[in-house]
Amino acid sequence: MERITLRSLKKVAAAMNCELVYAIVPKSGTLGGLVEKRAYQAAATRVRAVEHTMALEDQAAGGVREKIEEEARRILKHS
Repeated sequence: MERITLRSLKKVAAAMNCELVYAIVPKSGTLGGLVEKRAYQAAATRVRAVEHTMALEDQAAGGVREKIEEEARRILKHS
C-alpha cells in the first residue's frame, strides 16, 4: 500500500523551494456560491418558520420569497 503524508509533501515542497497548499473546494460552483446557497437555505428555514407561526395566529403577511431573499442578504452581510 502506497501512502503519502503531509510531512512528505512538505519536504518535497521545501526541496523545490515551494509552499505546500491544500484546500477543500466545492464539487461544483464556487465557494462564494456555496456560501450564498447556504445563506438562502438558512433564511428560508427561518422565514418559513415565522410565517407558519404567524399563519397559526391568523397573521400571515405573505411575500415569503422576498422575505427569504432579504434575510439571506442580511445573513451574508453579517457573515
